[in-house]
Amino acid sequence: MTLSKQLSAILTILFTSWIPMSAQQSTFKKEFLKKWKNSLEYTLDVAKKMPEDSYNYKPTAEVRSFGEQLVHIGEGMAYIGNSAINFQTIPQPRNTNNKEAVISYLKKQYNALSDVVKTKEASYFEETTSFWAGRMSRRKIMNIVFNHCTHHRAQAIVHLRMKGIKAPSYIAW
Repeated sequence: MTLSKQLSAILTILFTSWIPMSAQQSTFKKEFLKKWKNSLEYTLDVAKKMPEDSYNYKPTAEVRSFGEQLVHIGEGMAYIGNSAINFQTIPQPRNTNNKEAVISYLKKQYNALSDVVKTKEASYFEETTSFWAGRMSRRKIMNIVFNHCTHHRAQAIVHLRMKGIKAPSYIAW
């Protein structure tokens, strides 16, 4: 095989192996932002369903109140998310029983994270960084953030159901 054919074969292999990786990177950011927007909408729907006088509702003494669950979503977003990306965290509302303040906090915290994700190149999320659970990709940490929000939103939905309030319809992808 001539040198030009060998070089051509090597370049073809490199180029074709790079395309799927590049597509995966750009897909993560695009998909994350869409899921994140839907997560915000769904979380706000849950928050709006509970009457303000029940934001202090706790099914048992050992669990967070409804309002505390929602604020914890934002806390986790800030704590875990800042392990992957530096972004401005929003001060928590002083009163987790104040429906308007909690909803405003959630909107601002979700949007702060979303705004910084939009500014990053897709390859940024494939880089590894330090995390309390060990080094991992920023993409994986962002998925942990998303999972944490889902987990605590589900707990808030249980609060709604225990109060006899119909939960909002699920918003997926």
